[in-house]
Amino acid sequence: MLNRFRARSLFTAVVGSTFALAFVFAGCSSSGGGVGGALSRVLGQAFAPETDGDQKNTVPLADGTVVLLQYDEEGNLESAMVGTTDAAGNFVVDVQAQAVVAVVVQGTTNDGAVEISGLYNPDQPTIEKDLDPATSIACIAGLSAVGDDSITEEQLDEARVQNLEDAAAAYLVANPDFDFYNQAEVDAAVAAVRSATNDGANPAAPGAFT
Repeated sequence: MLNRFRARSLFTAVVGSTFALAFVFAGCSSSGGGVGGALSRVLGQAFAPETDGDQKNTVPLADGTVVLLQYDEEGNLESAMVGTTDAAGNFVVDVQAQAVVAVVVQGTTNDGAVEISGLYNPDQPTIEKDLDPATSIACIAGLSAVGDDSITEEQLDEARVQNLEDAAAAYLVANPDFDFYNQAEVDAAVAAVRSATNDGANPAAPGAFT
């Protein structure tokens, strides 16, 4: 089955034009194509910020659309819808081993549409990571850095992803009133994380966001 998908909302500025990509899925398990070698399975749960109260609390993003973003051999970012999360927000995506991919879960909450995402470096048979606002900020930061040619997709390795995710988590702690559903605040968080880590090249300094 072939599908053309344009990433919207948080990823519109990052992805731009996207391309068709083959996909097959069953339940919350899915399979993506792409460049690379052996098959790698990435899995986890997607958690969205709670809308009725403190956004530091999260709830599973159930029945969300799972989208795989990956780079082709020419460095173009491709995307495909590859399945759905289950009632607990669980997802499983099979991809070929490559430098980096992103998984985006699109769903709805009481505040409307939301996208939760994260970066994976599929170089092992199985990689497990849950997705939340911090991984989403890091994901947008990493893809933005590749998109504006600050780094290459090969440079977006496990260490750089970890630096971005740690910085994003620290940013959220330092900004307890952060609103994930406010695009301007998300943009500010992404810019701060990119700046503090030099696009993930180093950890953010202690107190970087205070």
